[in-house]
Amino acid sequence: MSETEYDYIICGAGSAGCTVAERLSRDPDVSVCVLEAGGSDDSPIIKTPMLLQFAVTGEEFNWGYWTEPQKHLYDRKLHWPRGKTLGGSSSINAMHYMRGAKENFDEWEQTYGAEGWGWNNALPAFKEVQDQQRGASDLHGAGGPLSVEDITPLNPLTEAFFKAGDQLQYKRNSDFNGPDQEGFGPYQVTQRDGKRCSAADAFLRPALDRANCSVSIKTMVRRIIIENGRATGVEVEIDGTRTELKARKEVILSGGAINSPQTLLLSGIGPADELREAGVSVEHDLPGVGKNLQDHLDVTAQIWTKSSISIGNSLRSIPQHIYMMGRMMLMGDGPAYVNPVQGGAFIKSAYAEDIPDLQLVFIPAISNPHGIEKAWGHGVTLHVCQLYPRSRGDIRLKSTDPNDHPLIQPNYLEDEFDADVLTDGLAKVREILRAPAFDFDRKEERYPGADVTTRAELMDDVRKRAETLYHPTSTCAMGSGDLSVVDSRCRVKGIDGLRVIDASVMPRLVGGNTNAPTIMIATRAAAMIAEDHD
Repeated sequence: MSETEYDYIICGAGSAGCTVAERLSRDPDVSVCVLEAGGSDDSPIIKTPMLLQFAVTGEEFNWGYWTEPQKHLYDRKLHWPRGKTLGGSSSINAMHYMRGAKENFDEWEQTYGAEGWGWNNALPAFKEVQDQQRGASDLHGAGGPLSVEDITPLNPLTEAFFKAGDQLQYKRNSDFNGPDQEGFGPYQVTQRDGKRCSAADAFLRPALDRANCSVSIKTMVRRIIIENGRATGVEVEIDGTRTELKARKEVILSGGAINSPQTLLLSGIGPADELREAGVSVEHDLPGVGKNLQDHLDVTAQIWTKSSISIGNSLRSIPQHIYMMGRMMLMGDGPAYVNPVQGGAFIKSAYAEDIPDLQLVFIPAISNPHGIEKAWGHGVTLHVCQLYPRSRGDIRLKSTDPNDHPLIQPNYLEDEFDADVLTDGLAKVREILRAPAFDFDRKEERYPGADVTTRAELMDDVRKRAETLYHPTSTCAMGSGDLSVVDSRCRVKGIDGLRVIDASVMPRLVGGNTNAPTIMIATRAAAMIAEDHD
């Protein structure tokens, strides 16, 4: 690192940090430095969709978090993969481009006091950065840096999933980001010509082509330096050496729902009593830091299949794997660049109100949690998650060492309502896999299993097997409530020159995947920063 002073210091090169860097560096008169704790994303594991499970499990690209024991999940500790590389979690996720329901953003504004973040404000930012393969429309943009493509070809079992939806009288939906979210259909993905289009690809690399933007990898942010109530820089650690970097204009935290609150807490910004208990000097008592944690809890139904048309590991699939790897290495194309997480649906549980409260994800393969244990044989996996959980958790410090992972307590299913909704969801996805559309290839049910027959047994299965769907949010919530941390311009309340811009500022979890909304937040917030310093 050749310099120690910049106009803007961005802590985290994930979806938000990359987006903010691109926007701010458009002004040639300012300097932008992006700090990333992880390393380079230059790996075929990240770029190649069919190698997705290795990106999720690879320690090289992953923080590898674990939750505290979950009381309502038989005291299980759940694995929380989060991206630790350029692009952050957009470099290890399943690449689904999902905005959530338009009602989510209106709720941010109307219920939580996030002024100016309603759907009419969010949509132009979504469109601005999008390069929609299907072309521009009232709801989509074309020509932006973030490539959004269809998955092709779809596996025959994915088509069977859509047919099963038809047979059970569900609607079809060709665009989950269209006028209505409800129904069955294929996901679109952030890929360009088959390869992953992460936030680093879409935003950071164009920014780094400019002389005024730089990135420092393997750089751990230890704390924010605060002088007279203003953030003036950060203390970082590089190769065991501590250095202070000065920010002339602003420090921007873009570490995500775990790292951003952890950095605030390490800097003495948070609930005063908890800070003192952790041995941190209090700079500013801000009770909401680390609170309001929300996540999508997910459970699967699975069936074994007779044929080898699914993606799987078996003696029968060896020729397919040889062909796939050969095309990938020799031609740079072929089945390895077809996203394996293909089909989706948004449906209503028995507890839903106006909009769908369950999201389904269909994979034409047997998938074990996070891909940690490799599955052998052929089959399909159908995920279901509850979109609007009532349970809330928090992030707390384990120690004053930023290298120590914080305490992650999601409190999954603490509200019994969440258990009811997810149990109903499991019953529904099981019914879908039992539909006639799968008769041609269904062998037997793997999960929940033939011995699970009653609702109580289904709920017990949820508690035994449910896992995260990788969407933690809201630990530095935006708005006007008692636990809000940032205002409607993402400025940390009570500290000048400091903003949080990432998924942690969502007042409430959206009804869908969180990568696209995070990029939208960063697009709008970066424009606000430029406007504030114009």
